[in-house]
Amino acid sequence: MADKSAGTSKTTFCVVTYVAGARGSLKVGEQIACRDEANAHARAEKVMATGRVLGADVVKQTADPEAGDYGEPEYLSRLGRVPDVG
Repeated sequence: MADKSAGTSKTTFCVVTYVAGARGSLKVGEQIACRDEANAHARAEKVMATGRVLGADVVKQTADPEAGDYGEPEYLSRLGRVPDVG
């Protein structure tokens, strides 16, 4: 019998933006799904260049939704003003 969990994990890349919140705090803005790591870095640079966001994270995550297994997010780059991680 084949192992159904083998090969079902998927790696995703996204850009998480941060905007001004109450009293100078940061809050999560738009989250942009990207096709690959290079696209995510380019999108982060582009969104930062608009001047409409305070910061952006390029995040990679591996997950197996069928098994309910989600890996820890990996911050590949952090631009501008971003919150502390853990």
